[in-house]
Amino acid sequence: MSVIKKVTCHVVSAPIARPFTSSRGWLYKTRGSCIVEIETQDGTIGWGECYGPSQVARSFIDTQFAPRIIGRDAFDVEVIWEDLYNRIKDYGAKGMAIAAMSGIDIALWDIIGKICGKPVHKLIGGAFRDTVTAYATGLYFIDMDRLVEEAVEEALEYKHGGFSAIKMKIGLGSPKLDLARVEAVRKAIGDDIRLMVDANHCFTVPAAIRLGRELEKLDVEWFEEPISPEDLDGYVQVTQALDMAVAGGENEYTRWGFRDIVSRKAMDIIQPDICAAGGFSECRKIAALATAHGVECVPMHGGLLLAWLLRCTSSRHCRISLQVSGRCHPFLNSSNAKIRFGIIWLLSPSYCVTARSLSRPNQALASTLTVAFLKNTRFEQHAVYHI
Repeated sequence: MSVIKKVTCHVVSAPIARPFTSSRGWLYKTRGSCIVEIETQDGTIGWGECYGPSQVARSFIDTQFAPRIIGRDAFDVEVIWEDLYNRIKDYGAKGMAIAAMSGIDIALWDIIGKICGKPVHKLIGGAFRDTVTAYATGLYFIDMDRLVEEAVEEALEYKHGGFSAIKMKIGLGSPKLDLARVEAVRKAIGDDIRLMVDANHCFTVPAAIRLGRELEKLDVEWFEEPISPEDLDGYVQVTQALDMAVAGGENEYTRWGFRDIVSRKAMDIIQPDICAAGGFSECRKIAALATAHGVECVPMHGGLLLAWLLRCTSSRHCRISLQVSGRCHPFLNSSNAKIRFGIIWLLSPSYCVTARSLSRPNQALASTLTVAFLKNTRFEQHAVYHI
């Protein structure tokens, strides 16, 4: 039976091999995650993941959500989503409440696929392809005495690994340093490699426009999160001022949050995080909104369920962005997909996530996952892969 019997949250963490600093000046030494395990009465187990502080997500699930879904049919995933949202929207229409819901929604889809004995892409319309072109994302700030040299070395590793596109971090320090790093990377990798930048919303509107115009001279494909995510008026200004694409939205939640972005054309590319924006059910709706408004959708994600990005999307406005981090996410061991020559090869037609080593909450979670769901996206697709 597909009736939900038990909901368990696993808070896991693991050290990062090479700690790094973000553009906000925050030092990251560990990665943590709240992994959601849902079991049905017939013993089927589904796995999901929540973005953000693990303990906060677990608290929401344990106190607000789990009591409402136990005893319900996992196949009623959309009904459950609406019920949970109505439960918390007075105080949690954005933020961690939605991130906690995302983990539940993803786990329910995992259960549905397992009970049906089919990959979820078969349940939502079928697959369009067996491979996904990958782009490498990284070039964080690690060695503060060698920021330019280190960026070049890492970018060349990606190039020699066969990647045809790279996304690098900017925003720590002065715009002059940013330009020096991007210029050095562009010179090292050549003009044939696509290059994108991610500022993690550290600039003001005038600074973003000034820097963006210089980045355009280096043939940067998109400028990700140039300013604060709350400033939609500012995003409209930046997007209208620059010729290159402006991307963002990984800090936005639900179809209603993204409705305002796409209806105002505040960004050229939206990047919903499936583990934050409302799960698989909601990200399908967000992608449909983007399609209707002619805005490209390049979903974001992180952690365990990296393979679950909007596999349902069939629009030409949507691309897949698959982030699998060896350096920054020490949890993963993918056995059903391999990366060769910048291409993600989907080795299994199944759709499931299995987890081991959950007996100790702080032990690094080992997982196997299938990215066959990625097959469902039509037209151009790209995936992010952290080396």
